[in-house]
Amino acid sequence: MDRSKRNKENDHQTARHLLKVLVAKKYFFLFSFLIIPITICACASAPLVQPQVNSLVVSQRFSHALRVLEQHQESYGKNNELLYLLDYGLVLHLAGDYAKSIDKFEAAKRLYDDLYVRSIRNEFKTWLINDYYAPYRGEDFERVMISVFQALNYLMLGDIDEALVDARDVDDVLTRINRQYPADAKNRYAEDAFARFLMGILYEHRGTMESLNDAYISYAKAVDTYEHSYGPDYDVDMPQILKENMLTTAEFMGKDELEQYRSRFKNVHYVNLKEKENLAEVYLFYYYGLSPIKHQIAIPIPLPDGFFTRLAFPHYDERPTDAVPVEFMAVNAETGRETVETTQEGENITAVAEQNLANRRARVLTKAILRTGGKYMLERNLEERIEREYGDTTADVFQYVASLYNISSEQADLRSWQTLPAQIRVARMLLKPGRYSFYIDGRLLETVDLTAGGKKYFITRTTR
Repeated sequence: MDRSKRNKENDHQTARHLLKVLVAKKYFFLFSFLIIPITICACASAPLVQPQVNSLVVSQRFSHALRVLEQHQESYGKNNELLYLLDYGLVLHLAGDYAKSIDKFEAAKRLYDDLYVRSIRNEFKTWLINDYYAPYRGEDFERVMISVFQALNYLMLGDIDEALVDARDVDDVLTRINRQYPADAKNRYAEDAFARFLMGILYEHRGTMESLNDAYISYAKAVDTYEHSYGPDYDVDMPQILKENMLTTAEFMGKDELEQYRSRFKNVHYVNLKEKENLAEVYLFYYYGLSPIKHQIAIPIPLPDGFFTRLAFPHYDERPTDAVPVEFMAVNAETGRETVETTQEGENITAVAEQNLANRRARVLTKAILRTGGKYMLERNLEERIEREYGDTTADVFQYVASLYNISSEQADLRSWQTLPAQIRVARMLLKPGRYSFYIDGRLLETVDLTAGGKKYFITRTTR
């Protein structure tokens, strides 16, 4: 028999041996475990329709985005129900349908809590394949943002008590989240300055002596968090509005409290509570820019005995936005006088997201390394058995398929709440009673009549 015929016969024999391995009862499950994920990894991924929803939000076509969400829930996939609720709730919020937004965010809270403790089955899948095979349970900061937007929903509906419930919930959420991590691996995001700032605004809105005392406490905690955490960790300066409100409530608390904060906020002008009674207070919450998007960093790793795999982990990419400050303007209908304020950064969601992911990167890598080691031990043991029973060539084919599986199945989880803004910015005006038209960068928001001691709130988003 010549060499070519001999090689051809050897190839046929190898194919027959491999087929026997594939159909052999004792190896069928294990080989299925290797082959099937290669063909379906692409199916277990981020929601297919989410980029469309995101682009519609960017262009402020909120009603169109809502139609897409209503008609294409299944396009998010069975493991992405939380993402669906998060996007749906925020789009409703942006569209001004605050009551329906509340319903969606409440459903998101319940689902988040249900997913907080993963089932054994889902955890088993993520250890064998990758995190896409379990339901998306959200980043820690995303759970906090649910409560922030929920508080703003209730504020816009005039329900200050319920708004305070959600604002206070932020502290409980962060405490519960950080309790699950070891002392040396807790998140640096352990306090939310903007949520404390918002709580102070809500308490001050109530206007009772007890609530003004609570406003002072909330503002004080916000001041400390901006100074000691948000400044060094996220490069967010303390809003000037917070300094002014801190001095206003400090004066209410007494001389010692006022002097304490006067020494910290020198040359800051503030309006006391008695003066505020004769003015209308108008706040703008402005959602600015686009939240970051995850991409994958993959590192090929050679393993002993000729096997290959890779480590894959997520990393946030910032989406560029114009850095021009946004102007909030009021025009008095009677006098034509213009009042202009520049928005101030209150929450840098992009920076919080990046820091939150950086904090858990070690946990992600540890899990990936352990998963890689577990796969290798299983595959090496199976290769030795195949080699003993079917020879080197069949074992080599198995090794190739196993390495292909390792590389294909190791995928970083790139799911995220993409409709979030990059920042939440704040502006505040104190105006004499009268009729005013309000504009954001020249775009009319609303024309309203303001009364002495009255409060008015606006929420809007552009991307720039």
